Amino acid sequence: MASISRDKNGTKRILFIDANKKRHTIRLGKVSVKAAEAFKIRVESLITADRTGTAIDAQTADWVASLPDEIHDRLLKAQLVEPRLHHTQHTLGDLLNACFESMSVKDSTMTRYKQSRRILYECFGEGRPIDDISSRDADAYRTWLETKGYAPAKVSKEISVAKMFMRKAVRWEMLVRNPFDGVVAGSQTNRERLFYLDPESTHRLIDAAPNADWRCIIALARLGGLRCPSEVLLVRWADVDWAGLKLRVRSPKTERHLGKSERIIPLFPELHAVLLNAFELAESGAEFVVSGYRDPKANLRTQLLRIIERAGLEPWPRLFNSMRASRATELAAEYPAAVCTSWMGHTQAVGESHYHMVRDEDFTKAVTNPITQSGAICGALLSQNASQQQAATNGNEQQNQSQIDKGPAFMPVPSSRCHSLRNDLNGPGQTRTVDLTVISGAL
Repeated sequence: MASISRDKNGTKRILFIDANKKRHTIRLGKVSVKAAEAFKIRVESLITADRTGTAIDAQTADWVASLPDEIHDRLLKAQLVEPRLHHTQHTLGDLLNACFESMSVKDSTMTRYKQSRRILYECFGEGRPIDDISSRDADAYRTWLETKGYAPAKVSKEISVAKMFMRKAVRWEMLVRNPFDGVVAGSQTNRERLFYLDPESTHRLIDAAPNADWRCIIALARLGGLRCPSEVLLVRWADVDWAGLKLRVRSPKTERHLGKSERIIPLFPELHAVLLNAFELAESGAEFVVSGYRDPKANLRTQLLRIIERAGLEPWPRLFNSMRASRATELAAEYPAAVCTSWMGHTQAVGESHYHMVRDEDFTKAVTNPITQSGAICGALLSQNASQQQAATNGNEQQNQSQIDKGPAFMPVPSSRCHSLRNDLNGPGQTRTVDLTVISGAL
């Protein structure tokens, strides 16, 4: 269908004849044979599509779109492609502005994306043309994030967000392909920042709280395992089932998933005590359990740090998230996975990756409280070993007494004097025999 012509000076050309028997030549210049062969395959795909009246495949379309204007013009002259439309060069700022205009996300998520936008601008520049960002630049972006000192989980998150922005650019036909495809984001879990807030410290924290609102915030986050502030601030007194000892939790984070807009958790005894005390102190007609701090943008972290200091504790990483992780860890140690995930409002995989921890008491329990089945097996083995040792002792005593009874005429044959009649038959599965002459000489 098409062929490669090689000139004496090293230049190469693609030759083909169209459906009208017209001969065409596409000059490639001085390129390798491998590059010329690859170009010929693409040209043959274009010829096939033209002759059959079908659309070209996606890979060939991407190849055509990525060609320099000079090469594209040569294909256009050969009537293999359509003229290119006027190309508008979009900058990184154009893309991100369009992305933020089309977003419909929560305020906290929007704040998170704005941080990613700031980091992208810092690395590439707001005016950088997005079609000028190559795959090599995308790899360099990951390295740049690491040199800035960001944690691995942060680097992974930023790569994922950059991929999302560039996918939108491809879908909106601002880009031909995503330069971040193939860049490994990595894990967004940083287990080094996990912290278990033990029950004693939790009670000290509640006792140091300045008012009922803060006692409820701490209790709901640590003892109930609620996300703070999103779930904690949405709890109403009508959600507390005092008779059934249950609490309804509304979850903005998972409400977009079918059947995940809310969940029911037990009114744990320690949580029940805090809420009951707050209910007795609440004003008549109060709707929300936490009446203050209703603004989602309220800085709860600063006040919590003051309470931690007042309680005589040291601050820990990810203050509120660690409270939720502590409760998830406790529940995972006591209840089946299906029960824990239902109460906590996350999947088992998320719990194992982001929340569950090994506590000191887990080690203590393991060395002091043997598991029933394993303990029974260990006991049986110990009994069996004792019996075997006793049997072996009795057997040795009987053998020694028997030898004494036989007198000095009975001599055991040294192992070094024993050998097989056919050495090549010794080994696993073979029968070992001894030379009878050795035995005769010993008698």
